[in-house]
Amino acid sequence: MAQAKKKTGKTAPKKKATAKKKAPVKKKTTPKKKAPVKKKTAPKKKVPVKKKTAPKKEAPAKKKVVAKKKKKEPAAPPPDERTIIEEAMKRLPSLAKRINKTDRRLIRKKLLERRGALAGTLGALEDEHIGTHENRTTSGGDEADQANNAQTADISLRLAETGAREVQEIDAALGKLTDGSYGICEATGEPIGLPRLKYIPWTRLSLEAQEKVERNQLRYDESEGWVFP
Repeated sequence: MAQAKKKTGKTAPKKKATAKKKAPVKKKTTPKKKAPVKKKTAPKKKVPVKKKTAPKKEAPAKKKVVAKKKKKEPAAPPPDERTIIEEAMKRLPSLAKRINKTDRRLIRKKLLERRGALAGTLGALEDEHIGTHENRTTSGGDEADQANNAQTADISLRLAETGAREVQEIDAALGKLTDGSYGICEATGEPIGLPRLKYIPWTRLSLEAQEKVERNQLRYDESEGWVFP
């Protein structure tokens, strides 16, 4: 029994534990790139099918109407001195308020006196011109006498023309005293100063307008009247 126990007491030698095989090291795998998320595209709108329209009937061609050429109306003539004076008379006081009765009488007297003096001068100049012309045609004389007579005749003609023009202006002034338009500048339509009217009763222009004439800023045209160039 004791032997048996001894036998039994012996323990079987332990088997060496086999070393565990090391598991192979797993290779690190690179993370997969995420695929880009596709944007959702909006569904395309369906293009509505156009209905076929019946072809339009062509309208009959209209006949071309030839436009009548308008006749050009003639340009309005520039205002003359009468128009300027008439317009001025509508806005200015009457002649009786602009020039008192005493001054109007004095002006009329001067106009008549000047006209009488000019009439006598013009008559004398005319007689002189006629006599000079007869002497020049009937008598021979030398060349110096003929040249002198011709020069005298030319001077007489110029004086006669100037005097005749002044007579016309005097007659116009007398007419203006009658119709109430006396003392208004024919170029500007403004009143002429009384001192100037007393000094030159037949004047047609104010002092300002006369100065413009002398500076070639105003001239008189037979067809257009007073013109500011």
